[in-house]
Amino acid sequence: MWKNLHPNIRKRIQIEFLSRLGSSLIFPFMSIYLFHAYNAQITGVLMMINIIISFLAGIYGGYLTDVFGRRRLLLFGEFIKLLASINIVCANLPVYHFPWLTFVMMFLGNIASGLISPASEAMLIDVSTEKTRAFMYAINYWANNLALMIGMIIGGWLFERHFLLLTTILVIINISSLLLTKYLITETHEQMVNIKCHVGFQSVFHSYQIVLCNVRFVIFTLGGILLLSVEFQRTNFIAIHLAQSFIHTKWLGISFDGVKMLSLLTSINTAIIVLFTAPISRWITNRNTKKIFVMGTTLFTLGYALQAYVNTLPLLIFSSFILSFGELMYVPTRQSKLADLMPENKRGAYLAFNGSIFQLGKVIASSMLIGAPFLGSFGIATAIIFLGLGAIILTLWALRLIPDNQSNMQV
Repeated sequence: MWKNLHPNIRKRIQIEFLSRLGSSLIFPFMSIYLFHAYNAQITGVLMMINIIISFLAGIYGGYLTDVFGRRRLLLFGEFIKLLASINIVCANLPVYHFPWLTFVMMFLGNIASGLISPASEAMLIDVSTEKTRAFMYAINYWANNLALMIGMIIGGWLFERHFLLLTTILVIINISSLLLTKYLITETHEQMVNIKCHVGFQSVFHSYQIVLCNVRFVIFTLGGILLLSVEFQRTNFIAIHLAQSFIHTKWLGISFDGVKMLSLLTSINTAIIVLFTAPISRWITNRNTKKIFVMGTTLFTLGYALQAYVNTLPLLIFSSFILSFGELMYVPTRQSKLADLMPENKRGAYLAFNGSIFQLGKVIASSMLIGAPFLGSFGIATAIIFLGLGAIILTLWALRLIPDNQSNMQV
């Protein structure tokens, strides 16, 4: 089946595996880097700025890839990522240390990633068929999670003492990604010629107006934003919480600090997703979708709330198992209902909107860092529980608005 995929698909999955591996070496831990350089509140503001820019770049990139072509935008984005990673190395040499330059390069790298993402996704759709698309997305999801797990393990062990080595590896990976894109990827959507194209933001946002008029979809999406704001606590408050208060523990002959613990928790989560997606999906088939969603979201939320509050290894590992199985339950049930909320003739605009606004979940997660000094671990854990509760209420509210003939969809 793999050999039957279009060459562009195979190469893009391989390139995305490399890129995800490289980014996972350092970027999940950058809130810790910024916290050491500044403080929790400034870190929250800086992370929010990065997220908002990435959000806008993703929206704009989706429009530009239809105007200028997929490959052209991919090459431009890969070049900017390489430039940013080289400057991060230069900003963290042993002879001097410039956190502000590191942040600016993170900022630039997020813009590049925002441009690359819609171009890559559009290219995969361009050259896939209805028969191959399910397999393509499955293998891409598996590869991305595997890359995340490997990158987080390596990054967790080396981030505190060997940051320069990790950034150097990132430069090498970005060089490889750029060269592979240049020499192995072919264009699937030619640049528009002899057409007057409007590339202002007004033209971009005009295509989203019809989506905003669908009340059910907006409510459903708001629930998704709250769920994502829970998940993104891992790279925001939870990362700093573990770096500050985790009780150093020796387990199986290995000494764990806060950063290594974050790496372990993420690796456990990713491993469970990779190993148990198929059996859990079979288990929830034909069961009550709403009940499975509520159960999964509850476990997912409680797991993250625990991680935001506790600081001992056994409880943290237990929490990672809870949230992982919760994620396996809520994600497919929520996705199964997404199609019910979109008219067939407008799915493109709806999917673009749904794929872009997840950045708002990151904004909420980052904003909670600003209030962290006042709320403390217990306050943040409580806030996470309320976010999960809000997600359940909003999602069930939206599902109640779906016509009865669509309410019994199988997962």
